[in-house]
Amino acid sequence: MISIIKFRKILNDLKRRPEDAAKDLKISKKKIDKILSNKSKLDFQIIKKAVDIWPVNFGDFFSFVDDTIGDFKIMRATQSNSSQRIMSRGGNPYYLYKDTIMSKLSPFRPELITELTIVKDNKPENRLVKFNNGHFLHQFTYFIGPVNFYYIKNNKKIVAQMNTGDSMYISPYVPHSFTTRKNNQNELGKILALTYTDKIDNETLNELSALGYDIAKKYKLNLKNEKISFWSNLEKILKNSSLTLNEFKRKSLIDLSKLKKNKNIPNEKSLKKISKFLNIHVRDLLPPNNTIEVKIQKYQENKKWFYPSNKKKDYLFNELTNIPQLPNSRGYEVTLKNDKKKTSFLEVPSHQYIYNLGKTKINFIIDNKIGYLNPQDSMYIKPNKKHCFYKKGKLLVLRLGGRISGDSLYQISMISDKNLKKTINDYKPWFNK
Repeated sequence: MISIIKFRKILNDLKRRPEDAAKDLKISKKKIDKILSNKSKLDFQIIKKAVDIWPVNFGDFFSFVDDTIGDFKIMRATQSNSSQRIMSRGGNPYYLYKDTIMSKLSPFRPELITELTIVKDNKPENRLVKFNNGHFLHQFTYFIGPVNFYYIKNNKKIVAQMNTGDSMYISPYVPHSFTTRKNNQNELGKILALTYTDKIDNETLNELSALGYDIAKKYKLNLKNEKISFWSNLEKILKNSSLTLNEFKRKSLIDLSKLKKNKNIPNEKSLKKISKFLNIHVRDLLPPNNTIEVKIQKYQENKKWFYPSNKKKDYLFNELTNIPQLPNSRGYEVTLKNDKKKTSFLEVPSHQYIYNLGKTKINFIIDNKIGYLNPQDSMYIKPNKKHCFYKKGKLLVLRLGGRISGDSLYQISMISDKNLKKTINDYKPWFNK
């Protein structure tokens, strides 16, 4: 959707008054004034001309479309069923895909996938198994029934035998596959494959693509272990500050060379001194390490707790697999213990994907709106919305921070409420005549 607010922001950022913009775009000031007062449309030809002459991209003129109603969105099981399609591999039906809830606002791209290939063994080299090439999105998977999960690590094929309640995380571009194990009940295994973007989203990908591989690869830190990742990161920071180790020592009186030679990480006191001299936060000196490509978690390994307390057991939270490198990605199997509306409310600073795993209808309240989820219905809830679920049942919940987490969250927190409102709805010029 073309946004007049975003057009005003572009003019402000480029320090263009309406008359300056009119001159650049070779249209009348009257036309610019009408566009800014929403009395005339900003047509695509004007946008194209602006992209040709200004340092802006087409996406800068368009805002997100909010496809939620009442700050949530539901996909019924019947809608999910109507989206089903069979994917063949090696000439045979391999998966049956069904969409579950997606929103234009959320980073989720989730599917319910039935495994149509039945294997009689658990060998990773089974010829019936057809690997994909991996994909751009992160994937959190919840298993339902007898499913074999296959993946390739260090050029070696590996298989994990999964059952209902087990979960796994798989990082982008790891080749993988799923089949159903032969069983007496002739049950076909299913997975809820919840793929999503995190910090590397399409906007980031656009920047990386424009920079090119040779430049982009130089960004990478060596995250092999805690010590190596620290020095790899510090080297980038010093490069960005145009400081050599010798000059750093001369100016700060901290000898990093000796520490680096011994491959040690500075103690807390030294870290504070280094961060103070560089005028950065201590946390920026300590990157994550030991990257995880695949993490498998069996159901019996899950942490469990009641919410809000052991005395008031409205929800039983069962924590599914997660990794420290994605601190805002959290999956849960949630058992609803309360049949009454007076259950505890939740308010979560994350985008939420919710799927009714149970065999009964459950109810929810979001603000003052009451609704329901039938079995196999799914829903999306915006962040920071007060909500609750009641009627006994079971939900799969995946929470993601989206763009407003990590550094973005810290920077937003630095802005006053008044200026945050202006940031979101800035329709005025940057100065008054």
